[in-house]
Amino acid sequence: MNLKPALQLRHDNAAYSVAFSTDGGLLATGSLDKSIRIWELPSGAMKFQMKGHGEAICNVVFQNANQSLLSAGLDRTLRTWNLSTGKMQSTMSGHSAYLTCMAVMPDRATAVSGAHDKDVILWDLAASAPIATLKGHTDIVNTVAYSPDGRFIASGSHDFLVRLWDVATRSQTQQLGPHPKPVQSVAYAPDGTTLAAADESPIIRVWDIASGKTVRTFDEHKAAVKCVAYSPDGRWLASGSNDTSIIIRELATGNVVHTLKGHRNTIYGLAWSADATQLASASFDRTACVWNLQNS
Repeated sequence: MNLKPALQLRHDNAAYSVAFSTDGGLLATGSLDKSIRIWELPSGAMKFQMKGHGEAICNVVFQNANQSLLSAGLDRTLRTWNLSTGKMQSTMSGHSAYLTCMAVMPDRATAVSGAHDKDVILWDLAASAPIATLKGHTDIVNTVAYSPDGRFIASGSHDFLVRLWDVATRSQTQQLGPHPKPVQSVAYAPDGTTLAAADESPIIRVWDIASGKTVRTFDEHKAAVKCVAYSPDGRWLASGSNDTSIIIRELATGNVVHTLKGHRNTIYGLAWSADATQLASASFDRTACVWNLQNS
């Protein structure tokens, strides 16, 4: 089935990040145009355009029952925004070079970020301050993710490794790899037992965390994979690539169930709705798309 995007939302430059609100009523997008845009769903009407970052926005996450938004930018800052007013509330800084990635713990109280300075930083969001810096990577950190129980962090780097960190002890517990190329994206499965990792190749590797071994690979893309995302129910794994396609697999069988084609350039960001009926994508072609998967 050749699905068309239900919505195609436009920025003034490359779109890098996308997130659904937990109730599915809003979509946030972040862009190289230095703006964050909040869109009402399902209409696609723009509610806010929020500016304050000095560089591209690499991640956005809804917070506080969708009353606020947390963003991370290449300008080395994390910022919070009031979604009633569209105004910026706070700014956090701590990295010494371009900030490239950010994730939020399931309890929404702590965030983690990675950067060109090779560091992984933990943040206390209530205090708007860094808690700890995790050192170990020897090159740019491209991607970070929390485990579903919030006890561990995975980080992927240009050093070809995925490193796993214990949040409580703030120490590295494991490393997965080396990958053949720089790691671009990591995502924990909802049950926390496996981790999907993409590098600068068409191949996605799924690691068993207990054994530290690769248990599955997916090679359907024709160019480097830039982002991976598990559906919240754990049934599907989506990936976006330099080949301009998004591929969705059913994990029980490994079968491709959708190949989504609507973008004209690299896919840099993916996000599932909470009920797994919609997928949003962000692309270098300056658009973010929303795809309805419910009846397909």
